Amino acid sequence: MTDDSRDVQRDPEVLEGEDDIPRMPASPVDPFTPELHERAGEGRAFNVLRLAWIPIVIVVIAIVIWAVTR
Repeated sequence: MTDDSRDVQRDPEVLEGEDDIPRMPASPVDPFTPELHERAGEGRAFNVLRLAWIPIVIVVIAIVIWAVTR
């Protein structure tokens, strides 16, 4: 059993915009709220991910050369 001790608003604040449907603000613990900056290590991870294309391209070129010379 989990103990979920978050505060729950009984009367949530409703934002009004140009549309007719009232909108509620996103909860700060909402998993779909994007972060303002990247977390530690994400920049390095994406840089390494870009380098992963190098061996893939080499293998594809090698397969094409092998298929042409066969």
